[in-house]
Amino acid sequence: MKRLILLNLIIILTILSFSGNNTFLTYTLSKNNQWKVTQDAYVVSEVLFGDLDLYYPQDMYIYNNKMYIADSGNARILVYDMKTKEYEEIGAWSLFTPSGVFVTDEYIYVADPGTSEVIIFDHYGEEVKRIGRPNSILFGKNNKFKPKKLVVDKRGNIYIVSEGSSDGIIQLDKNGEFLGFFGSNKTYMGFLDKVLDIFYSEEQKSKLLSRIPRPYNNLTIDKKGLVYTITRKSGGDAIKKHNTVGNNILYLSRKNGMIDEKNFVDIAVDSSGRIYALTETGLIYEYDSEGRLIFSFGGRAISSEKNGLISVATAISVDENNNLYVLDRDSGLVHVYNPSIYAKLVHEALDYYVQGKYLESKEIWQNVLKYDGYINIAHNGIAKAYFQEKNYELAAKHFKIAFNREGYSEAFWEIRNAFLQKYIPHILVIVILIYVLMEFKILKFKKLKIRSRLINDILYLKNLLKHPIDCFYYLKKGTHGSILSATIIYFIFALVVVFDYMGRSFIFNLNTSERSVFYVMFVALAPTLLFVFSNYLVSSINDGKGTLKNIYIFTAYSAAPYILLQPFVILLSYGLTFNESFLIEFSSLFIIVWTFIVLFLGIQETHHYSAGGTIKSILLSLVWILVIILIYSIVYMLWDQIFETIYSIVQEVLYHAR
Repeated sequence: MKRLILLNLIIILTILSFSGNNTFLTYTLSKNNQWKVTQDAYVVSEVLFGDLDLYYPQDMYIYNNKMYIADSGNARILVYDMKTKEYEEIGAWSLFTPSGVFVTDEYIYVADPGTSEVIIFDHYGEEVKRIGRPNSILFGKNNKFKPKKLVVDKRGNIYIVSEGSSDGIIQLDKNGEFLGFFGSNKTYMGFLDKVLDIFYSEEQKSKLLSRIPRPYNNLTIDKKGLVYTITRKSGGDAIKKHNTVGNNILYLSRKNGMIDEKNFVDIAVDSSGRIYALTETGLIYEYDSEGRLIFSFGGRAISSEKNGLISVATAISVDENNNLYVLDRDSGLVHVYNPSIYAKLVHEALDYYVQGKYLESKEIWQNVLKYDGYINIAHNGIAKAYFQEKNYELAAKHFKIAFNREGYSEAFWEIRNAFLQKYIPHILVIVILIYVLMEFKILKFKKLKIRSRLINDILYLKNLLKHPIDCFYYLKKGTHGSILSATIIYFIFALVVVFDYMGRSFIFNLNTSERSVFYVMFVALAPTLLFVFSNYLVSSINDGKGTLKNIYIFTAYSAAPYILLQPFVILLSYGLTFNESFLIEFSSLFIIVWTFIVLFLGIQETHHYSAGGTIKSILLSLVWILVIILIYSIVYMLWDQIFETIYSIVQEVLYHAR
């Protein structure tokens, strides 16, 4: 018994000792792109420059085993030899507030917004050249030149991020001549902007609206000469990978948006094309070359300084061994992160993956899954290997776990193709046989007679597809329909919405945020019932002939096209791939338009409105819905304040009563 207790104690102490090496957790994406804690991907090995008094450092670059730091507060570039541990200063009498540094075989380039110049040094620390504001007419009279960050390509062309520049990256040749703006962001337009576009003239928009693209905040360049940028406050496309003409070629950023942050401050790329993005709070996001998230780790030092936790992060670099270096502006320290065995395995597999050697990477991915069986990117790699082996069932299974819809679609197409080739003759024989039996009246379908008024009222929905105007007449007259049948139809409508949102095949599933069934039902029914009430208010003022009961009933029955036809579209999604997605989109749009036409006819017939009067009634009903929501919001906020006031008074009374 004592030995067992001692053994358990040793195990606990061992776990604590290993967990103590890291002050942060590593996260990755699992099934359905959900965040989960995984094995430690990086471990902090050391913290540099505790005795160098860096003051407000802004940037860092690693080149040929030397680290170059833009020590902005001390107006210098600190050069640290990572082998000998010695350091020297550059530009102590030439710089003002250096905030960006980049190094090539020949020169050290420094972006200094304080002098509004790019200052070039040789590797002996001698100043070679200063490049100021471009004189070109194409640069523009009002554009400021405040170089903040910069990179240089193999031809000597300089790419500059300037403070407040919304036209894109400033591109200069090696002599400082202006070549143009490179890869500007698109102008962001929200819903309100799109509405204002309809009503405002071009002159009004130019005077009242300030629509300019978001400026880039930082950039880097890889060995192939591709420029990478980050944009703050831009979720989903914060990271861009630009080709030679400035277009974004980062696959996931263009296609579906990336898992990213809105407060990235720096970006780095390793020799294999993996991307490392750093937030101001010290979080590091690692992506593969296509933009898929691999790991997220790090964090902010809040109460006390700990290795690996950052106060205010400003720069990140990666060396040839994939060690990461993060610069902390407030503490003036550089934290060094070394990849663990787990991360090295992932990197090795990704190197094969990038080269298209999926089969070679399969065994490595399987070893990765021994560390974490749910890691998204490993399942994606294994799926690619199975697909290359033509094992499409297993490929589809792993693509689904990896939440790769397009990969799953390709595997499903192969599975469907094999199924059809095998069974299409049998299906055709069965269809022809049924047709012949029905033609010769050997196979007959008897029409069921239902005596229940309630069931008949619910089944009356199908008549709305053929004769909506006549049906609305009989609904108003009371021949068909009731409050109970309409209520049941509302419930069926909500179930179809839930089925549509959650029940489509994996390829077309809309439920990307794991909404609950009750939430979806509420979102479906609340606006519908608000419309019923709002339309009653409007019709009461505008001489509508329908009662609240009539409106409640005809609105329910107006959903007939959606209730009866959308389930077939949902079932169809289980037999289609991405290439046939237009069938799903067109069918859904057609059914929704049909439903609104039926609703339009219901309002017109029930209230005896003209076409113009019906449009007016609908628009006023929508306005009333917005008014009701606004009133509810105000009352909710006031009630919250009233409750807090009453609670404070009660607390005060109880305090004095003691």
